[in-house]
Amino acid sequence: MLNYRIDIEGKGNPLPIVYFADEGYELAATFLLAEARNFGSAIVDALEAVTGGQKDHGSFAGNVFSLEITPETTTICDDISGKECEIGTQDLQEVAEEYCAAYERLTGK
Repeated sequence: MLNYRIDIEGKGNPLPIVYFADEGYELAATFLLAEARNFGSAIVDALEAVTGGQKDHGSFAGNVFSLEITPETTTICDDISGKECEIGTQDLQEVAEEYCAAYERLTGK
């Protein structure tokens, strides 16, 4: 199980920010901040299709980041810098769902 927390930060336009205990997942936190506000349901749907067994693998492409999804792991790629991070697919799905719920509570969207 992944160790993380989601804090709400910012005064005028607060946003959920994910902090992972393992700094190796910093790119995952940046991915969620950059993409989940606009594509949250698409991200969760892509992850869920694989974890739920509807697909053997999947992908997602956002504005800056892309995902390559397998049942065990997901590779997050920053398409601008080329940096990558591998994270457990079910772990990322859990964090993404929680992030999206926090964002919805803040914005009503």
